[in-house]
Amino acid sequence: MRVLLLDPPHAIFGALRMWMPSPGLMALAAWLEREGIDTEIIDATTLSRPWTDLGARLRSRGYDLVGVTCQAATFHHDAVHAVRLIRLCLPQAVIVGGGGHFSLNAEEVLQQLPELDCLVVGEGELTFTELIRQSGQGRTGFSPRSIPGLAFLNEAGQVELTERRPLIEDLDSLPQPAYHKVDLEDPTYQLHGMGRRAVGISTSRGCGDRCSYCSEAVLWRSKWRGRSGSTVVEEMGELKRRYGKSLFVFNENSFNQSRQRNEAFLESLGRSGLHCDFWFQSRVSDILRDRDLLPEFHRLGLYEVMLGVESITPETLRNYAKNQSFEEIQEAAALLREQGIMVMTNVMFGDWPDTEETLQEVVDFCSRIGDFLVLTLTTPLPGTRYFEQARRKGLIEEKDYSRYDFMHPIMPNASLSRQEILNLHRKYLKKYYTRPSVFWRMLFSRNRFVRMSYRLIMRHAWYEARGKEWVQPNFEPVPDRLTKPVGPAEPERLQRAVPAV
Repeated sequence: MRVLLLDPPHAIFGALRMWMPSPGLMALAAWLEREGIDTEIIDATTLSRPWTDLGARLRSRGYDLVGVTCQAATFHHDAVHAVRLIRLCLPQAVIVGGGGHFSLNAEEVLQQLPELDCLVVGEGELTFTELIRQSGQGRTGFSPRSIPGLAFLNEAGQVELTERRPLIEDLDSLPQPAYHKVDLEDPTYQLHGMGRRAVGISTSRGCGDRCSYCSEAVLWRSKWRGRSGSTVVEEMGELKRRYGKSLFVFNENSFNQSRQRNEAFLESLGRSGLHCDFWFQSRVSDILRDRDLLPEFHRLGLYEVMLGVESITPETLRNYAKNQSFEEIQEAAALLREQGIMVMTNVMFGDWPDTEETLQEVVDFCSRIGDFLVLTLTTPLPGTRYFEQARRKGLIEEKDYSRYDFMHPIMPNASLSRQEILNLHRKYLKKYYTRPSVFWRMLFSRNRFVRMSYRLIMRHAWYEARGKEWVQPNFEPVPDRLTKPVGPAEPERLQRAVPAV
């Protein structure tokens, strides 16, 4: 049986120009390989002519089962078109959807895509294994009702969900990701501005918080599970030995939720002798709890932490269900900077009570406490409590899921239109990054990572000032035959120009 795991063609976000292979597909492929099920991974974004080459591979290799991932709302339409292409090329194949966005919006996806045979809801390892073993006879003998963790359309055209599958408690029971199934030397794989030694890795699943806007909280039932510290270091060492990677970007929303794992990670990394640099995202509370570990984190290579600030307005923090205070954010940032660790402050703007005054306040605050500002737009992701609240209030104006990328306003708020929100977003990013101190630190900071980050931003500003756009080298529009309407979320243009940088 020929099994394919597919990440569809995507337009790379031009402001960052960063792309890495799907951690979920590499984890799933490794599990299936250990179970004796050989699989192929295609990351179609890396193909020379993504849609054309993908169609040719599907036809020539005749896969029996294809799993298509859709991790984020902004990739919704790419996944829709990929499923249609698979069905055109492989009429008899079993087509399975998966990934965070598809899992959280199974009913909508299945109603839009009758070409799908089913969706894996949540973790794929156990569910996908059972599914493959049952579908050995192809679509004719396929019956998903007996497999926990699936959603499918029944004979009456209604969506059915099978029994919920428990989460895998011990992530160390999973094998190391199947990096050998992808080509890490492919030029598409880069974390722009960090060099070829940089790589993104994933070491945990979920988060223990219940933030209203977070799709991860819903998908993983507000539970954090992490691989052991020694296993993480083992993966880092293997990436260094086999691929020369020594700058690690931890992909998860919160790397350091477990004090116990943090201690084990530091102990294993110290013993390993691995010379590396790394950064991760963190909750404010975890930095405060582990303040005594920060010197060792920095000694072993931690150069930056992205703090989830989001807002300093009490009403907005309540709307986000973000349980932290102005004082706690300030203290966490100070603790990091005292150790020479760069602080990236992540802020969301556009919640119902937000105004230009509140934006000015949070940008001023971040200017004082941090080194680098990430200013995103409040985005109600489908499947979250925040989305449902906004939908019930009739606030959702943008229906094109490809714009759910935290850079396009999705809804107005109490005092600002979507265009006004976008204008303020651009105004304050420009204001923050054109301060004289930014230029000074870009040129003369003792911290080479500060210099690196600011030079990346200046490159972006230079493109913007000249009205230029970065063009993805292998970008290819979706073929016309795949762009039939799929409902209210269909965009006016299914593939638009890559944003300027």
